[in-house]
Amino acid sequence: MDKERKKVIYVEDEPDLIELCRISFNFSGFELEGVLNGEEAMAVVNKIKNKEIQAPDAFILDILLPKISGIEVLKEIRKNKELDGVPIVVFTNYSNEEYKNETRKHKNTKYVLKTDIIPTQLADMIEKMIEKSKNIFRDAQSIT
Repeated sequence: MDKERKKVIYVEDEPDLIELCRISFNFSGFELEGVLNGEEAMAVVNKIKNKEIQAPDAFILDILLPKISGIEVLKEIRKNKELDGVPIVVFTNYSNEEYKNETRKHKNTKYVLKTDIIPTQLADMIEKMIEKSKNIFRDAQSIT
């Protein structure tokens, strides 16, 4: 019996990197959907907000994207009640203290440099973040 695959949306303007991660994530039991720019990512967030599509289990966001930055996408995701606790990894080659600080303002969000981690490690990190968020949600429900 197959366990249900967790869905991750990866917002990245490099299709080859999306494909590399898709292979690693598939091996780790994830379904990875690629989105090529910030504008498309905002459209996905709006579809989730309007309940046209189901929320993913996690997001991966590049920062330097065409049209709308990954930081703006991050802020929009966190404004949405449905996505408030969904794990997000800001996955970038851009080391910038301002962006790191912005990322730290949001719960269940990590800032990771692409040069510091390989895709299988990223998949493991996201798996742990998803489990942690499920435990927090389960604990919150048991209190009420």
